[in-house]
Amino acid sequence: MPILNEDYFRYLPISDRDVQWDLYVSGTGFSHVPAQSPYPRSVHPTTYHFAWSNGRVLPEFQVLYITRGEGEFESEIAGKLKITAGNAILLFPGVWHRYRPTFEIGWDEHWISFNGGYAQRLVERGFLSPEKPILRTGMDDNILEPYRRVLAKVRAEPPGYQQIIAAHTMEIIAASLAAERNAQIPDRFNVIVRDAKRLLEERTEEVIDMPEVAASFHTSYAHFRRVFKKQTGLSPYQYHLQLRIHRARELLHGTTLSVKQISARLNFESPYHFSKIFKKKSGLSPTEWRRGGLSGNGHDEVAEENDAASEE
Repeated sequence: MPILNEDYFRYLPISDRDVQWDLYVSGTGFSHVPAQSPYPRSVHPTTYHFAWSNGRVLPEFQVLYITRGEGEFESEIAGKLKITAGNAILLFPGVWHRYRPTFEIGWDEHWISFNGGYAQRLVERGFLSPEKPILRTGMDDNILEPYRRVLAKVRAEPPGYQQIIAAHTMEIIAASLAAERNAQIPDRFNVIVRDAKRLLEERTEEVIDMPEVAASFHTSYAHFRRVFKKQTGLSPYQYHLQLRIHRARELLHGTTLSVKQISARLNFESPYHFSKIFKKKSGLSPTEWRRGGLSGNGHDEVAEENDAASEE
């Protein structure tokens, strides 16, 4: 898609069906703010328009992605923060805020407004927080492209486009969180985690000594575990254990091997130990899983206390 160079925004009517989708988009746009230009440049509806002197409070969420220039942001919760290109600004319903580009430099911004139960749950579960409204993502096409697709869909209005742009909004949020997390990890450790994941995926039928894996990458296990979990959400042990359980499901579903044989093939301590872990991760015993095929209610719980105990 071509890079935008002209201002565009649109606010969307919301139907009951859109609300029932659990995330709905109420507006989106792009603004190129040259140096020494007033801000905001366009007049928006009363709910959205604001002056720096007063700020504003929105009834919904908004994510802005700054792709050129710099400026400042302030909210009643986070205080004053500097904004640079490659920053995503998170705005929350009911939270007073204001922001603007530096007058001598300007900036380019993509933005999208949204609401719904999905967004509320992201806040409740700590993925998004008004205490951390700025994500230092760097310039990332994985964030920018969904914005462009949203604008293209809004302009074309194909059937069902509201649900499509809702999915793109989820993509923007997920890509922003991932980019911010990865930006905090040196490239060397991004490579280590990638290579470690590949190693663990290739050795699903083995019991692996994780400190030895860390040593093979010339780093301490404590550091390796911390970085691996920051990227994947799981410790190396739990990541590998889930791969082994997934392999067990494949063997139960696709072979006639007994539970005892599968346990031995995957190098579990005993069939009892295998069955106990399998049920904890899958919600069903191996025998129940085989009888039910893929209809189990697997939930893959990860308990930190069990994680730590299992690694000792």
